[in-house]
Order: sequence, then structure tokens, then C-alpha cells
Amino acid sequence: MRVPASSINGNQQISNGDVLKLTPEEEMAHFVNQSRMVTCSHPNQEVKLKWRNPKNAIISETKGRVHIEDKGDSLALIFEAIARTDQGNWTCEVDAEGTAAATEGRMTVQAVRKSFKMIVYEPISFRDTSTVQTAVEDKDATIRCEVKGHPEPSVSWYFNGQPLFCKLFSNNGRYSKLADGMSIKKVVQNDSGEYTCKAFQISATGSSFEEKTIRLNIKHKPYMPPWKRSLSDAYGYVGGMVNLTCEATAEPPANFSWSANNKKLTPKSHIIYNGRHVSMLQIMIKTSGTFGKYKCEAKNELGSVTQEIHLKEGTKPDPPSLFQLRGVNSDTLDIDVGATKSHDIPPDPTTVIGYRFELMSTDEYLKSRSWDHASRRDFDVADGATYLLVQLIPDTKYLIRVAARNAAGLSDWTEVKEFSTHPLQPHGTSGSSAKPTDVCFKFVWFLAVALPAALSITHHRFADLTKVRF
Repeated sequence: MRVPASSINGNQQISNGDVLKLTPEEEMAHFVNQSRMVTCSHPNQEVKLKWRNPKNAIISETKGRVHIEDKGDSLALIFEAIARTDQGNWTCEVDAEGTAAATEGRMTVQAVRKSFKMIVYEPISFRDTSTVQTAVEDKDATIRCEVKGHPEPSVSWYFNGQPLFCKLFSNNGRYSKLADGMSIKKVVQNDSGEYTCKAFQISATGSSFEEKTIRLNIKHKPYMPPWKRSLSDAYGYVGGMVNLTCEATAEPPANFSWSANNKKLTPKSHIIYNGRHVSMLQIMIKTSGTFGKYKCEAKNELGSVTQEIHLKEGTKPDPPSLFQLRGVNSDTLDIDVGATKSHDIPPDPTTVIGYRFELMSTDEYLKSRSWDHASRRDFDVADGATYLLVQLIPDTKYLIRVAARNAAGLSDWTEVKEFSTHPLQPHGTSGSSAKPTDVCFKFVWFLAVALPAALSITHHRFADLTKVRF
């Protein structure tokens, strides 16, 4: 122990030369909820020490979030979980009264103090920020993104990857930053999408970045797709089946209901399939009394929309008169059904508008003697076209049948025919029996007819459609 040179009345005196030592000594920055221990020691172990917080209050607790522990040769200040309120100067000093009592008056004590500065950073956090939020069409909306942190983060916003608040992005004053998010004036359906709240935090010791992506759903009343009309016609024939479809986008999704002659149709008496934004009524036409007007209503909490479909009696088409193989390779069969399409006369309900093929391997059919599991391929009519059944198994026999389709439904099936794909050929050879002139004709026909037709095909729900592929 180092004894001071000066004394008063025979008593030892602690001077400022007997320096307190803090370990660690350097000023350090900590994040909220981290832990830390700082020890304070004096060369003379008989000296009693104490700690004061930034408010100059003495720390006397020996347990808890912030407490002291006597280590024998030092007094430790323990932070079990650092809080933002811990920022400031923490001071270790000589306990004059405790030291005098411990040495029975043999020492007098001058004030000896040493402090360290606690710097507390709070990392970026997103409080009360849901990843899916909703707004109502035609009303002002608030997207909540409450960002916390110290130093205070700066926040920027993006919509579907595009910056919202910058000179390069024109928002017509509809967007406004808020302390806990952003607001949009009179939202429309196009405002639905992904909003990203990006937070940047810069301090003397470094920087950090966090982001939160929020999906904004716009609640709105049901709307029919633009290609749908509120009044439309459908066709069928006695003994056939027809599917009436009703589509309406809505948020939340609409509930669909069907009626005919002011009488509600229920799943108990009719076959009704409901999807998220679509409903289909399947009708078996047993008598002519089935024809008439059917009404579909799509309704949610914000409104409703109706569609009326007039089911009219049409004519069952005749099956294709031609059904022959035109070409074949290891995975494709080229079928000719004598397709013709009039370019001068507008189509009427009796006009053939497409063909349905059903096919299955001969071996598979012999196991079940049923077409229930046959592969189905639907094609639209193209003048002079043959139809390619692709992605078949090499060196396999297939049973195939075809039906014509018009607005009223399908014809009877043709007779079943059996065709075989070729075995796989070595690289560089072809197993196709199609002539070069046929190939050239198909390529020219594809560029002139099939490609423009495919680009204009309207998407149909509830149909497992496979278009012509080359």
C-alpha cells in the first residue's frame, strides 16, 4: 500500500495523488439491452468507494438492473440491461465517512472522484408496424410505420421500388410524411401494392440501416372485369351441359349468389363452384324450360354488382368429319380435323369455334376401360390448321378422340383412333414423317395466323386449356 507523505495530527491523509482507477477507462458506446461492468479501485484497499448515477444519486442496490458488487479490491458497477435513461456521467468517489470509520480516525479524506461517460444508442426498430395494412377506396389512408432509435433515424419511402418523396417522382401532393408513417389522399385501387419504409441511423461510431415492407390492400366494392358486360348471352342445347361464369374483383372478396325467375339457386339444388373472385353455375339442360335469364350478384360490405346472363337454346354441333394423322415424331402427334374458319361471315351460335381432344395411352385405357383420366387439350379454330398434341411419351401408343365446340357446347365424340409416337432418335436425326414442305407451311401458317390469334385469346377461367404450340 502506498502511504501519502503528508499527515495531520498523526493521522494519514488521502490526497488527490492517490488516483482512482476505472476499468475499462475508455468511453464506450452501447446499445440498449446490452450489459456492461465497470470497476473502480484505489491503491489503498482500506479506502471505501461509492458510485453515483448521472442524477448524482448514490447507487446502493446490490441486485437489479443497475447495481454494485464489492469485489474485494474494487467496487463494480453492473448494468444487466442498459437503458436509454442510463446515458450520462457515472462517477466513482471515495466514501469519506466509510473510510474514516474503517480506519478508526487514522485517516482524513479529501474528495477523490473519477467519472466515465455512458453513451447509449437505441437500434432501429419498427413499433406497431403491421406488414399488411388496409385502406378504403376514395378515403384518405394512413400507412403506419413507427420508427424508433437513437440517434433518431431518418426515414424514406418507396412504392413498388420507386421513391415517393423526391423531385423525380411526381405524386401531385397526394403523399405526406407523418411522425409514425405516411398518408395518402383519396386512395384508389392503383394505390394497392408494396410500400417500403427505409430507416437510416448515423452516429459518431457508425451507421445502420433497416427497412420494413408493408403490403397495402385497398378495400373496394365489387367491380366486373372490363371485358364483361352486365348483360350477356350464353347458349346450350337440351341434353347438354353449360357453365355460366360470373366474375367480380372486390376487397374483401365478394360473396356470390345466383337466382333465376326471382328464385335463389343454392348448392343443394344446383352445382355451384366459388373461387376468390369468380363463381360458376353448372347447368344440366334437361328440358327447354331450363332456358331463360339467370342473375348473379357479387356483394361485399362496400357494395354490390350484378350480371344477367340470358341462356338461349342453341344447336349441338356435329363432330368433325375429318380426323387423320398428318405428322409424328417422338413426342408430338400432328392431327388434322378439317378446321375451317369463315373470314367474311360473323360467327353465329352454330359456328364451330374450337375442338377438344382427349387422349390416353392404350395401356392406361386397357387398365380402366374408362376415359375419366384422359388428358384433355382444347384448341380454338384456325383456318386450315392442324393441331399438335405435344409432350407425349416416345414409342407409345395413344388412343385419341375429338369433339367440335360451338357456343352451345360440345358435339359427340368422333370414333376413337390409335396413333403411335416414334422411338427416340440418335442426335442429329429426325423421326418425323412430316415432309419439308409441310414444315415450311406450318411455320408460315404460325407466323401469319396462329401467333396473332394466340395473342388475342381471351383468358378463360375453369378451363384446362392448352393452346397450339410449335
